[in-house]
Amino acid sequence: MVELRDTDEYAHEPNELLEWRESYYFNWVDLDTGISGFSTIGLLPNVSKREFVFALFYDGKREAYFVEPKGPTPENFYESLSDGFLSFEVIEPFKEWALRYNGTNLKANIRWTGRFPAYDFGHGSGTSWTGHFEQSGIAKGKIEFTSGEILEFNGYGERDKSWGTRNWHIDSWFALHAQFDELSIGLRLDSVDGQFHPSGGISTVEGHIPIIKVELDTIYHEKQHNLPVGALTKVYGKDGSCYTLQSSIISPTSFIRFAREFDEGTTELFEEMAIHQCDELGARGTGLIEWLFTHLKEK
Repeated sequence: MVELRDTDEYAHEPNELLEWRESYYFNWVDLDTGISGFSTIGLLPNVSKREFVFALFYDGKREAYFVEPKGPTPENFYESLSDGFLSFEVIEPFKEWALRYNGTNLKANIRWTGRFPAYDFGHGSGTSWTGHFEQSGIAKGKIEFTSGEILEFNGYGERDKSWGTRNWHIDSWFALHAQFDELSIGLRLDSVDGQFHPSGGISTVEGHIPIIKVELDTIYHEKQHNLPVGALTKVYGKDGSCYTLQSSIISPTSFIRFAREFDEGTTELFEEMAIHQCDELGARGTGLIEWLFTHLKEK
């Protein structure tokens, strides 16, 4: 595993490949208030493009913001992580971040604080990062609507940081974040050329255990057969531990589907806020389930 340094929270020097990307990602779930969501910022300096995404799910409603502004990435680090509507700010490396969103319908201010140490995610399939780490945390937020209504939330969440070249068009991947009081599970299972590559870790206040094997059964919507809505996952740690997770989407509206066409076909990404029931812990947790599927054109 790679030893993380405070400098890894900031910008890395890109290589010469066009698809080199540096990204920041945060999510959060508070079941008591019914509020969940995620946000990500991607920097692609070699193609003069940035990506800004903010999604909030509440009261059966959904706020979604997605833009890809063109132009050189600002040299100032904090300016690079803002488009004037969505911004991230590191308050203290590996401990605290601030997220701010100023949308048409609402404003959101979120403080994201790490509760377990950040950990290196491992090599994975080698298709999506040079470096990648994740961290379990606590997200406290305040949402102000144009109507004057104010909602507040306080829940667990996960964040990740990655940099390097990324191939968005591998066969498929599955990602999962599961937050429990005593531990957090973060994983990804890539399928590349028929081979499966697990990565991630089982995280606690004392550190983390690398994940060495993942078994997955995807559950699809009974009527929309191309829409994944849950999963049965068995997660095996390097220390011999095993966790069985039954995961389901929180509500019919607590997900976003992204689609992107490329020369050989189309890639779909489903990002869904989830509830996880763990047999071994006898507990219910919260987090994320995510799938990517690549659909190639018929030849």
